[in-house]
Amino acid sequence: MMVIGSGIIRHGHHIGKALLLLILALTAAVAAASTIVGEAKNAIGTLLVTRSDGIEERLRGKGALALYEGDVLSTGPDSRALIQFRDGVRVALDYRTRFMILSRWEKDKASTRILRLDKGALWVKTRSGSGALEVETPVASAAVSDAEFIIEVLDGGNSILSVIKGVVPFGTAFGTCPIRTDTVSYAVQGKKCTKPETMDVRPAAAWKASLDDSPSDSAAGSKPDAAPLPPFWPPPDASTHQTIPRELVVGNAPATSTLASVAARMERAIGSAGYSSPGYYSVPGGFAMLTQLERINPDATPLPAEQRWKIKVSPVSLTSFNLAAYLKALLGKDAGLFRVIAFVFTAEPIVASGVKPLMDEAKLWVGHGGTALPAKFSALPYSSDMICTALVYEFEIPSHGAAAHQLKPSDHNGQQHLKAARILQALGG
Repeated sequence: MMVIGSGIIRHGHHIGKALLLLILALTAAVAAASTIVGEAKNAIGTLLVTRSDGIEERLRGKGALALYEGDVLSTGPDSRALIQFRDGVRVALDYRTRFMILSRWEKDKASTRILRLDKGALWVKTRSGSGALEVETPVASAAVSDAEFIIEVLDGGNSILSVIKGVVPFGTAFGTCPIRTDTVSYAVQGKKCTKPETMDVRPAAAWKASLDDSPSDSAAGSKPDAAPLPPFWPPPDASTHQTIPRELVVGNAPATSTLASVAARMERAIGSAGYSSPGYYSVPGGFAMLTQLERINPDATPLPAEQRWKIKVSPVSLTSFNLAAYLKALLGKDAGLFRVIAFVFTAEPIVASGVKPLMDEAKLWVGHGGTALPAKFSALPYSSDMICTALVYEFEIPSHGAAAHQLKPSDHNGQQHLKAARILQALGG
């Protein structure tokens, strides 16, 4: 009986200890959820903050909306936001972005702030002395200390890390890579992160500047300034290019042409050729207009509409049966040729940056650009020394499962690409 009694006592001791640990953990969780960890400082459009209890709060314009652990922050297709944590870490949310604020506690270590990003893009800037920070995506994580970077979730949860300053360890389940200043790395499901590629990544963060300077639109009657266009300068290396004759650019009103009128004329031309709304970027003294990534045939003509805008072609979308094409489509991301066209309007000579663009980056260009010219651009004259140059970016996925690469030079010159896309014809050429 004494042995049994001793066992009961020991068992009760363990239960009591477990309950105590559970109570302490719950107390810590409640305390964390009620402790302010930072503030939302500015929103262009609307920042939605969903609390851990399901209550929703919104910030429009400048303010000081308190943030707590467990909050989910999200922006819509026309909204961006800037937040700051208590330790000085600053984070900006791009369009269509969502993440959760969490933390991880380890014995004998300071807690680590976790930003669990499931879609969109974040700009993050830490500083010396700020607490430990990690940004998690569905396939990777970036551990940060005294660095500035952009991390973005791509299709399928795959991720891209662009480091503006510092060194950021970028890890997957298969290893960690140190990504340094002005380099870019990708993380793909089931693989180690890619070898860093050198690239001028600062233009990718241009969208964040509008959050620093935009006035509050929360005050009655106030109206925020239009966000500046992100830069497309110097442009990445093109596969080929073509100068478009001035008479095709200005049409029947050469003496009164403005940036707005030539932009509208080009939009009508590419619209009649099947393209949707372009993305607008700034260049010295003018602007650039970029089309979305499209799938093309070997002769540079676009594929039929049901396949043109897809990187992965469904077998049922094939208009005529071809065994090879059917098998490629059935297997997934099939081989093929892809194209983006950038129309650059400027009087400045175009000297490429020397950086070869990645297709995963190029497919995001149209979405990251502005949807229209800001008013301050629109009224400017399209002066006699301005030139419209089409920069053609052509990519190839050579076989199923292979990585995409840029074709440079292209098998076709710039004029052939513009004719195959039926853009020159739409302009009257």
